[in-house]
Amino acid sequence: MLYPLFGSPRLPKTEKSQQRKINLSGTVVRFSVPPFYDRWGSQRSFAEQFNLYSASDYLREDDFSPVIQCYTSRWDIKGAPLLKKNIGWIRFSVTVSNWKGKSNLFKRDSFVTAVTSYYEKMYGPKGVHTKDTYETFLEWKPDKINESQWIHYLNVKDPEEEPSQRLYWQIPLSDEHYLTFNFSYQIFNKKIGVHNAVKLFAQKIMHSVHVELSPSAQQQKEAAEKQWPGQRYSEHMEPLRWIRPKKDFMSIEEFLAEDDEP
Repeated sequence: MLYPLFGSPRLPKTEKSQQRKINLSGTVVRFSVPPFYDRWGSQRSFAEQFNLYSASDYLREDDFSPVIQCYTSRWDIKGAPLLKKNIGWIRFSVTVSNWKGKSNLFKRDSFVTAVTSYYEKMYGPKGVHTKDTYETFLEWKPDKINESQWIHYLNVKDPEEEPSQRLYWQIPLSDEHYLTFNFSYQIFNKKIGVHNAVKLFAQKIMHSVHVELSPSAQQQKEAAEKQWPGQRYSEHMEPLRWIRPKKDFMSIEEFLAEDDEP
């Protein structure tokens, strides 16, 4: 049985997790997750090997930071068994991004700058998405997991409505690639206990993650540590926030301006 019989909220049993292994040009990532659960869908099949240096392995929708989709899954968040009611869902993904900037991602300040630049390009004043309120770097902290140093934070989109929240863990894999574990979730019950249960569930999965760098990536990392000794991530990051007012209707001026456009 994937879900516990009692309690609320009920999330998949991590004891039922299955180990996954992904080879990324010699860098090996291992993690364990519960089986896919979606009443209306089925688990996709994913390759176990990807070439970080082959354009054909990337989703090219974003040339700023193209992405390899390595793995995805989905789970419901269930309420009390007698009610037979779902109170939310979690979408889980593992991706690799190819950073197109000039910075070395093994320099920790540069890695944070690269991630910040990505959010500014996507959600900043001149970004791709400028209509929705978006907040990121919430609950920021460096997080060491199985001898690997990650950054961890929370994103929230449209907090005034039914917010979509994302828990991120990210780590450099080379001087131009970084790995992301993303737990995107939405809940219909605003009790803080549900949020805490999701965070604990995500942390249990992250504690299963092991990253073994390829020999070439390990050389890049060691060279960066020699060039920039004593590197540390900041214990605190000021959140990035783009607050946009909601428009319920179009003003007369906006209507006339739109009508005048060719």
